[in-house]
Amino acid sequence: MSPEHRSTVVDGCVIRWLAWGEPRGPAVLFVHGGAAHSWWWSFTAPLLADRHRVLAIDLSGHGDSDRRERYSFTTWAAEINAVLDVESSTDPVFVGHSMGGIVATVAAVHRQGPLAGLVLVDAPLSNAHISNFDGEHGTLGRTRTYRTKDEAVARFRPLPPQPVTSDELVAHIARHSVRRTPDGQWTWKFDPSAFTRIQPDRPAELWSLIHRLTCPVGAIVAERSTVVIPQDRARLTGPQDGSHPRIACQLLDGNHHVMLDRPVELVQALRALLDEWSDGATDEGGTA
Repeated sequence: MSPEHRSTVVDGCVIRWLAWGEPRGPAVLFVHGGAAHSWWWSFTAPLLADRHRVLAIDLSGHGDSDRRERYSFTTWAAEINAVLDVESSTDPVFVGHSMGGIVATVAAVHRQGPLAGLVLVDAPLSNAHISNFDGEHGTLGRTRTYRTKDEAVARFRPLPPQPVTSDELVAHIARHSVRRTPDGQWTWKFDPSAFTRIQPDRPAELWSLIHRLTCPVGAIVAERSTVVIPQDRARLTGPQDGSHPRIACQLLDGNHHVMLDRPVELVQALRALLDEWSDGATDEGGTA
């Protein structure tokens, strides 16, 4: 299923996204991780389009969206909610992977309309790992160029590294990860300056934000995650403490980038949450 290519302007910056499914369907908006883009979801998102309007955004500084002089989680969150306004989406569900889980949580907190749920896909929850992003993202702060597109695609690697179970999936994502420079070389689409300094409004941890939400929250955690620390995993899978009305966790036998090595299982986990939440009441605002 080929996606629609849509765009809008948010604070002077063109923001683009992919869309599948009927425009009037309940919306599910996917948010990619740091240095990634909407096509990372292209193997999973369309499989939900039979019942939903499925959207996959390119945050500013990523994919085919424009770049900014400065980036912030507040601005990225505003981009998400602006896309939903353009789509006239009601009762949306946010799905965020890795850094995108942080952005999606901030967007959920700031959401002014009804919100049907938030799903964190192997996203860092506490400062013990969010602080480690500085080291990982520091490697993204340098501009790299390649003579040919094929050379750039061949150099593509997921970050953090993990075994590749499908060369076809990785090559497809890699081909959508590069752009041609004015001098005829090839480079990555993401803006390195987004990773050269810590955004001042980056949350120190997500637990306090999650506890402000009144919509249901789900977490999908990779068994071999290098991002979700053991303490957070234990908290997610252990007895609920009553601090949040609905939170569910499912473990997938995969690595951090579960859409690469477990796309079918990821869709099944997402569909189970969406079906459960569609039977319940929808939150009338982002926070309590």
